[in-house]
Amino acid sequence: MPRVGHVLLVTWAAGGNTVPAVGLVGELVRRGHDVRVLAPSVLLERFERAGARFRPLVRARAPHLVEEDVFDDHLLAWTRYISGSRIAEDVLDDLGSERTDVAVVDAFLSGALAAVEKARVPSVVLVHVLYEPSVEGPLARQWDPTRPIVESTRELLALPELDPGAPLVAALWGRADKVLVCAPRSFDFPSRDLAANVRYVGPILEDPPRGRPCTRRRTVLVSLSTTEMRQEAVLQRILDAVAGLDAEIVCTLGRIPVPGLRAPAGVTVHDWLPHGEVLPRTAVAVTHAGLSTVMGALVSAVPLVCLPFGRDQPVNARRVEMLGLGESLSTDSPEREIESSVRAVLGDPSYAERAAAMAEDIARYGAGAVAVAEVESLL
Repeated sequence: MPRVGHVLLVTWAAGGNTVPAVGLVGELVRRGHDVRVLAPSVLLERFERAGARFRPLVRARAPHLVEEDVFDDHLLAWTRYISGSRIAEDVLDDLGSERTDVAVVDAFLSGALAAVEKARVPSVVLVHVLYEPSVEGPLARQWDPTRPIVESTRELLALPELDPGAPLVAALWGRADKVLVCAPRSFDFPSRDLAANVRYVGPILEDPPRGRPCTRRRTVLVSLSTTEMRQEAVLQRILDAVAGLDAEIVCTLGRIPVPGLRAPAGVTVHDWLPHGEVLPRTAVAVTHAGLSTVMGALVSAVPLVCLPFGRDQPVNARRVEMLGLGESLSTDSPEREIESSVRAVLGDPSYAERAAAMAEDIARYGAGAVAVAEVESLL
């Protein structure tokens, strides 16, 4: 067993990105490592429950960006937050305060990545999206307009300019010691040339399934984003569509207020419910296709019906459909189409069989064991 390491994890409250971060912290703590977390104070309880020492961001508090706001409405402000000098200064202060053997940083916190590079601390990028579309595919260039802010912070820290010929994300991740992708490689899009520092480590869940999947499953789980994406109308349409099914219907809101939501007869709505409790008995998950939700379902061999809103969700939904793990619809789909898709996934055993095969592949990554080993290799 490697020596005890002193690990710093830096992240932000962006919804699904927190799931693998908390999961990794829990696994590192169980291995005996000293882990401290630098993050927005809203995440304190989740990381302390995982066993970490928690420190709130001081300069990069972003009080004007409340967690309930629609992220996409404030892209410039969020870009300044995650890429600017304030978060870099917070990280440098923390690194100067005590020993750090390895720093694990959220994949999109370029300001924090710059600070870790400046401090010459071994670095791990924690990737909570699919890798290939982020560096080469349809998502690769979406962050390029933020390059001036990213480069401004790097210039302030006297760091070299990023490769101007590469997409911004690829250039940033390419400077890290390790890039850990929290998905199985078989779920990502095929790659011809995988960067030498990239490792697929499989899903790392904050709330792993409690028990093995039931042999007879007849629950439909409806769960959309844990961040505000104006999902109220879509959620109501989904609930109305599945209410007539011969199944237990469970809906989780992810603590997002949904004023005026009507729960049809037979539908149970929870403000929040650990998915680890319900997924082992779930036959199909109806979701926005955030990667953490998709991975959580597939760990329990649950096929999906996806209604992606934006961000990386359409890419995830497309991969679900390509691999025969479920169906993908538009958020504009009427009730009859949603009901038809759910019935199709429930009625065709091939969806469940392919989800079970993916669950077997995911299990080979050891529920965080591969990720921990990669971090420990830098100690």
